[in-house]
Amino acid sequence: MTEIKKLSMEEAMACANSLDLTKVDREAMHYAIFLSSVIWGGYIDGRLACIWGLIPPTILSQQAYLWLDTTDVVNGHEFVLVRHSQLVVEEMLKEYPSIVGHAIVDNHKAIRWLKWLGAKFGEPQGQGLPFRISAHG
Repeated sequence: MTEIKKLSMEEAMACANSLDLTKVDREAMHYAIFLSSVIWGGYIDGRLACIWGLIPPTILSQQAYLWLDTTDVVNGHEFVLVRHSQLVVEEMLKEYPSIVGHAIVDNHKAIRWLKWLGAKFGEPQGQGLPFRISAHG
């Protein structure tokens, strides 16, 4: 069974603490969680497959920065999670008409996932590939 649900900050922190991350990556995730206006967790059979959130630059912003981390649980379930993610993105775009972020240039799975969500990509900036998902295409 696949489920995507909104997480409280406490639930998201517990998820982050359960991930196999370096100390620096765990601190970065804690910071992203703290800055996020909303956080979701994606679960397969009750196991965490992914966690993501939106960070608005200001409280009144019409744009938010998307961050995401996945676990090995996502392997083999990408299409189901993409469909669920598409529904969540529709909701996100109602609150933030523009969602931006960066994917790592070599992370082909993430880039494919973002394309399925409607992302348009800019020119690479070092190892980062900027993207935008817009309510208006």
